[in-house]
Amino acid sequence: MVAAVQCGADAVYLGAGDFNARRSAENFGGELEAAVGYCHARNAKVYVTLNTMVRQDELPRLERTIGEICRAGADGVIVQDFGVAQCVHQMAPTLPLHASTQMAVHNPQGVDFLVENGFSRVVLAREMEYEEIARCAGRGAELEVFVHGALCVSCSGQCLLSSMIGGRSGNRGLCAQPCRMKYRMDDVEGYLLSTKDLCGLEGLTALVQAGADSLKIEGRLKRPEYVALTTSVYRAALDDPKFDVDKARAELAQMFNRGGFTRGYGFGVEDAELMYRARPNHLGVSIGACNRNGEVLLTENVDGKDALVLRRKGRDDLPVRMASTAAGRTSLAEARKGDQLCRLVSQAQMRDLQARFTAERKKFPIDIRLELQPGAPARISISDGTRSIACEGELVQTAQSRPADPARIRSQLEKLGDTPFVLRNCDLQLDPMAYLPISALNALRRQAVELLIAARMGAPHPCKAMEPAPGFPCDRNRPGELIAQSGDPEVLRRAMSTGADRCCYAPEDLRTDALNAALEDLPEAFDLALPPVVDEKTLRALNEWTLSHSGRIRRVYLANVGHLGLDWPGERVADASLNLANTFSLRQMADWGISLYTPSLELNRSQIEEIGGRRQLIVYGAVPLMQLRHCPLRATQGLPGPHKSCRRCDGVAAEQKIGAKSLTDRTGATFPLRRIASDGGCVIQLLNSAKLMLLRKAASLPACEGWRLLLDGTDDVETVVRLHRLAMTGVDVRSDPAWAAFSKQNTTTGHYFRGAE
Repeated sequence: MVAAVQCGADAVYLGAGDFNARRSAENFGGELEAAVGYCHARNAKVYVTLNTMVRQDELPRLERTIGEICRAGADGVIVQDFGVAQCVHQMAPTLPLHASTQMAVHNPQGVDFLVENGFSRVVLAREMEYEEIARCAGRGAELEVFVHGALCVSCSGQCLLSSMIGGRSGNRGLCAQPCRMKYRMDDVEGYLLSTKDLCGLEGLTALVQAGADSLKIEGRLKRPEYVALTTSVYRAALDDPKFDVDKARAELAQMFNRGGFTRGYGFGVEDAELMYRARPNHLGVSIGACNRNGEVLLTENVDGKDALVLRRKGRDDLPVRMASTAAGRTSLAEARKGDQLCRLVSQAQMRDLQARFTAERKKFPIDIRLELQPGAPARISISDGTRSIACEGELVQTAQSRPADPARIRSQLEKLGDTPFVLRNCDLQLDPMAYLPISALNALRRQAVELLIAARMGAPHPCKAMEPAPGFPCDRNRPGELIAQSGDPEVLRRAMSTGADRCCYAPEDLRTDALNAALEDLPEAFDLALPPVVDEKTLRALNEWTLSHSGRIRRVYLANVGHLGLDWPGERVADASLNLANTFSLRQMADWGISLYTPSLELNRSQIEEIGGRRQLIVYGAVPLMQLRHCPLRATQGLPGPHKSCRRCDGVAAEQKIGAKSLTDRTGATFPLRRIASDGGCVIQLLNSAKLMLLRKAASLPACEGWRLLLDGTDDVETVVRLHRLAMTGVDVRSDPAWAAFSKQNTTTGHYFRGAE
């Protein structure tokens, strides 16, 4: 935090307690008030992250945390959970609300809805082009956009990979980063889901012109020197017309890079440019090469404390030590011909950066007026141009020998040391015979400065106790409806003919021609499940198509904040990707006219039962674990061109399409891929390697109004539907003749009986 402020940040975002997306970081507990005071004294704002999904049992702690944030006088909170937003609005209506990137806001429809519901700032999804950002600007909310640092490969808030395979939830701040592990696709192996770090220097002007109000550096879980460098670089890039981009990029690469940097999505993402499959961690920079065994040619000077490695193809890095050495030829016994000498940490860079934040560099001009009249208290007033402070000190004495020395008095007033101030104007109203001891003058100056700092800290936000959200009863003991969901109309027809009560169409091609073609094969009445990630134009067209066929659509499942403000036919249902996990989020949905929901897939049985409500449960199928706005196949094959222009899968054989591909991890688990096609560029879903299947414990599931089956072409549709129909009536399906074969497939019970950290 200190490094960010001292190196030019206008604001910092930080975590307080457990409700933030970096729970493994040290975070700010009892230091929050002091942290806010430090920043405010230096004209920096503080935004506190409450950007995790919050369970019902955590609401008392959430209430205490909101109270602490209000008392500290923070400038806003960043939230993901709709229930948390409602708690903040109820408890502290003057505390500004910022929508976290975990909300996956990626279109104007989402921004508009959040503005209508009291959000003053939206942190946009990282996966947006500049023209998409521009269409979100000027709609009543400030826009915050990431410009540097680690990139999640999945749309934030839509990733279940860490929790489903390891029990550590990214939505709850404990992501184990399985995306940084090795995967295999076809005959290519490497870190196929590991993105390079974002470096937005090249597009900074375009980003500002697009309407970004706040540029965000991902600096958490990084050393302070990293924060000092990145903050300094982007501060200079914004302020210095002679800014040297190439020099800055080299400095940033030395500090941390994953195979170089990516420009990200702003200019239109190129799949291969986004990824670096050779390694998932810091690459360092090359500072020498070995052309002869035992010798390297250094291109840069080496400090004896630099962290160095020899890099050789097909072998792990070999750490080496060198004495301080100037550029040129030098011996290195471990070096072999063809090796590269790489520097992971530069001590010279570290020393320079440490000097930038270990001393007070943030200085604001102040004006001081001092009055010294014998027999009266010493009076001082101090102003930073906005706030003025006045106070009195000891009685001024009459000088016995020499008169007051204005130069000496001014010299004492200038001694502002490690405060964030520097003296600009000094107005001395001195009686020639006034005398005040230096100790008294210094004490008066310190008192005035402390009062000015306190005035700059700002006032706490009014905060009242949380009013518990009333529970929503669940009226059924057994599920009343069996709902088959699929992107294949033929699968839905088979499911309906076997005993499903409803069918839900989840389109995998959002282009109008494809939707119209599917409409001809769909049952006369159907539900519609919207995908969580849809660009503005596609969402608008999909909404219009849905309304034009409203007579056939009974329900619409809403999966993103961008869906919530639009008009849809039939009953609106909150889908699992909205991450509903507490009674406040259910009450918020009810306020928006949504009473039926699917709880977060990261809740266990007891947590679901605790929040109540009219709910459906997803009980079978391949659960999407990631939503990708790049194509892993194009990235792996190194195909050129922007992602959104690719139509490869429209013209190749079925076995060559992305939907026929999968990623296999180091354990042999295979994760299928699914293409959601649109004119704005495909979204690729990474599906779980094991299908969700709860029939063994059907009798132990929470009460609900319906079971949803996520079906695709790999399922024995008739068997799946029939067995679930039997289970709904209380039959033990293990006695069914089809059970033996059906139960042999690779399945999981998800989090229903284990939950997620």
